[in-house]
Amino acid sequence: MRKPSPHLTLTRLLRTSQWLVLVCAMGVSSNVAVANELSRAARIQAVLVLRIVKFVSWPPDALARQDGLQICTLGDSPTHLALQALQGQKVREQEIKVRKLVPSPSLDTSGCHVLYVAASQRAAVSPAWLYDSGSRALLTISDMPDFGQRGGIISLVQQDNKMGFEVYMRYARANGLQIGSLLLELARSVE
Repeated sequence: MRKPSPHLTLTRLLRTSQWLVLVCAMGVSSNVAVANELSRAARIQAVLVLRIVKFVSWPPDALARQDGLQICTLGDSPTHLALQALQGQKVREQEIKVRKLVPSPSLDTSGCHVLYVAASQRAAVSPAWLYDSGSRALLTISDMPDFGQRGGIISLVQQDNKMGFEVYMRYARANGLQIGSLLLELARSVE
């Protein structure tokens, strides 16, 4: 049996090392691309939330001018960070304030006008959990796939690389929220 020469072994080792470095670099580069895509998707969702809010009317007693418009977030999500960037902007003379809630069995949404629920909270979401928790006129929004069936009002959906939304009127009406007709026309579906 012939032994490989030390020079040949070293050459193979160098080629293998170069190959591994290249593969690792490609992996890191694709992870960065995924992270950028996630943050882009989160920014798009945050802007969509802001635009949706512009077409929703709360009962007069639910939205006091001095309190501003409270957008509360629940669960870990890149969208929470993107919503934080909206802090201080105005919607119909109401200053946006963003607050992160702590997940718990007895959710307290007091003072919230909008509740963005991260998909990570899916197991806890039910109509009672969302609406019997403090704020009576609460616009609920999420990107979890079955949010409307779990009691949500606005479900953000991504299809064919485009972000859209579905509206579930049952809980909007029950909470005294009025959804503008233009928003309903732009929705992918209204139930």
